[in-house]
Amino acid sequence: MIASMTLLVASVAASSVIISQQEALERAFPGTTLERKILYLDKSQIESIQKLARSRLPSPIVTMILARESGKLVGRAYIDTHTVRTMPETVLTAVRPDGRAKGAFVLQFAEPTGYLPREKWLTTFDGKPLDNELWPGRGVRRVTGATLTVQALTDSVRRALAIDQVIHQEIP
Repeated sequence: MIASMTLLVASVAASSVIISQQEALERAFPGTTLERKILYLDKSQIESIQKLARSRLPSPIVTMILARESGKLVGRAYIDTHTVRTMPETVLTAVRPDGRAKGAFVLQFAEPTGYLPREKWLTTFDGKPLDNELWPGRGVRRVTGATLTVQALTDSVRRALAIDQVIHQEIP
């Protein structure tokens, strides 16, 4: 019994990193110069973001990455760590200059991997704007056996797009 529990714990720990942050950024913005910024959101920004996303921010501190090509801003990415059921998940959402999602990448997933949708499913978010269709069962396909994960991923993308809407005018 103890041996099987040890094996299960080792299996979950070993599988928690899905893709590195660097690999996700290279896939989202190949050949670009990346600049990391830490945003400290004020109360007004938090309220606006949560209203737009219809989701609570897990933290007022947000990691944003700016992608530039030949000095021109070609996209942004946001890192969001939240709880799915009882364990954390970290998602990097890449955003196009027009504010639409460019892609979503699960960086870390501590829940059992059987609850993680396949990578191809993540393309569901590509090109999506922050609108009333960006919900499971509407413009986002549901995944049998991963209902909470799909909701958490969708909420994460919604938060990233809302953050982008609220702060993008402040980006030089």
